Amino acid sequence: MKISELRQLTPKKLRETLSKARKDKSAARFHVNTGQNQDTSKIKKLKKMIARVKYLLHNESQKTS
Repeated sequence: MKISELRQLTPKKLRETLSKARKDKSAARFHVNTGQNQDTSKIKKLKKMIARVKYLLHNESQKTS
């Protein structure tokens, strides 16, 4: 998901997206470590998405303060 798409989401949806991305990253790491999947780039993409969502949530909290 691009940053422009993430900016259109509400804080509640951003938190849901963050939670889902964290679960997906954990599952992807498990699959790579057990040899079920060789696509290690998915972990990197999920880490970037998590960072983007956390950045947007942080900015939202700064605006309200």
